[in-house]
Amino acid sequence: MSFRSFAGSLFILLTLSARADSSLPAMRVLRDECIGCHKPGKAKGGLILNTREKMLKGGDNGPSVVPGKAADSLLLQVLARDNDPHMPPKKQLDPAAAAAVQAWINEGAVWNASVFDELPAVQPVTLTAMPASYQPVLAIALSPDEKSLAVARANILCVYDLTKPGRPLDQHLGGHTEAIQSLAWSPDGKWLATGGFRCLKVWDVSTWREVKNLGSSLVGNITALAFAQDNTTLFASDGQPGVSGFIHRIAFEEGKILATWKAHEDTIYGLRLSPDGKSLASGAADKLAKLWNTADGKLIAFYEGHTNHVLAVAFNKDATQLATASADKEVKVWGVSSREQEVMLGDKKVVYTALAWTPDGAALVTTTEKGGGSIYRELVRHTGDQRSDTAKEQKLEGVNQMLYCVAITKDAKTIFAGAHDGTVYLWNGSGRSAGKIVER
Repeated sequence: MSFRSFAGSLFILLTLSARADSSLPAMRVLRDECIGCHKPGKAKGGLILNTREKMLKGGDNGPSVVPGKAADSLLLQVLARDNDPHMPPKKQLDPAAAAAVQAWINEGAVWNASVFDELPAVQPVTLTAMPASYQPVLAIALSPDEKSLAVARANILCVYDLTKPGRPLDQHLGGHTEAIQSLAWSPDGKWLATGGFRCLKVWDVSTWREVKNLGSSLVGNITALAFAQDNTTLFASDGQPGVSGFIHRIAFEEGKILATWKAHEDTIYGLRLSPDGKSLASGAADKLAKLWNTADGKLIAFYEGHTNHVLAVAFNKDATQLATASADKEVKVWGVSSREQEVMLGDKKVVYTALAWTPDGAALVTTTEKGGGSIYRELVRHTGDQRSDTAKEQKLEGVNQMLYCVAITKDAKTIFAGAHDGTVYLWNGSGRSAGKIVER
């Protein structure tokens, strides 16, 4: 290649790169303001905006963008303040955002998909006080030594002493404005992490003092947490409902986010580390469960088969199987390596909200939206597509309250589940009621 040809090619590449970079502001407007209502599975007006091809095809009203002609593009027209219909439907875009979209279309609507892998910008919100009657237990966690039970009751962290008669309240800690949605103990039991709306706190268990608050870079609800075996690294899910689900790897003592990657196209509800700490399972509202390398955040595998939100994930003792609970009223058990469904549990009559596997893999417990659940033992892989007896099942006595979360002791003799009414219900290893814990 001659120098002149090389220089010409380089000029073209640099020009395309510059145009792609100039597309970022407009593409971020699409991501933050439009994609939530115009994506596969939720295409209002028949319009999908997650690829350039679908954007150009348009929806029920025809093409949404005419490259090079912003004035003729429906996408720009609906952004006008007085246009009917007007988009976004409940707000006005900043004039600079609309101008960025106009310039982008006039320049040819160059597509830069990298914006969909970015953590969205933090949008200001005004929070009001939660109703006093709203007291759900959205998360519970047993300490590694099983001497304490952490309970997220609305926006209060309660810690109960399980070593004393009556399981007395040991700690009653505030600090969260919104409901606490996730809890995690460090493996050595020295730290407890709590996650809420744009708020991730780490508590020193020896003093019950808040030692870190990592909320400045968070964009949504911290719906799931998992500590790594090094006791200093924390994984947290974050994102925007209907748009994205991200996983952060955090060095919490330094208050530093080490890495962030887009893991799902919707809210992540479950995170669970494998026993060896080398992989991280996630489950989300995009109906998928995925497996990630904890060292670099690379995707190892995905598990596709649920038809509704995946609400919880759990490994068996040696991470050869992954259990997933879903709003599609099924619990599936997958071969981690094969990615095949090995066991199907449930009767498709009720939504499964949470699950937990004992460390020895002997028992898998599930809870439901109707206040019940099951203990499964001796899981047997089925063949083909037939449904058969794939486990020994013991039903939990019902409590007539929606259950959100569950924990089971290592010996499988005590089960705890958090309910919508603010109560933690207990069962023994046979599924019989064993009392309850209420705020005191």
